[in-house]
Amino acid sequence: MKIYKVKVNGKVYEVELEAVSEAPGSISAPAANTAAAAPVTGGANSILAPIAGKVVDVKVNVGDMVKKGQTVAVIEAMKLENEIQSQFDGKVVEIKASKGAQVNNKDVLIVLG
Repeated sequence: MKIYKVKVNGKVYEVELEAVSEAPGSISAPAANTAAAAPVTGGANSILAPIAGKVVDVKVNVGDMVKKGQTVAVIEAMKLENEIQSQFDGKVVEIKASKGAQVNNKDVLIVLG
């Protein structure tokens, strides 16, 4: 068994791993696909999902003013609720994710104007 320290969102976790089998090999990166590699954006100030999961709550409405650092949505991933904060100040012009929806990493949740 080997013990590793892993840092996730600023919090350090100690993880214990057991080697099941070892096989020689190499890891290679897949060929770059420029169309798939481009991040999905919905505007200059889009709030993107940092993780894949289920939208548990959307805490803003169209027309609301949002401050940087304000919680705008909650996404559940692996039975943990993650508060999603705005990286920008602005007015909510569009909400692209609804409560109960499944989202992927980098999906646009909210567009600010």
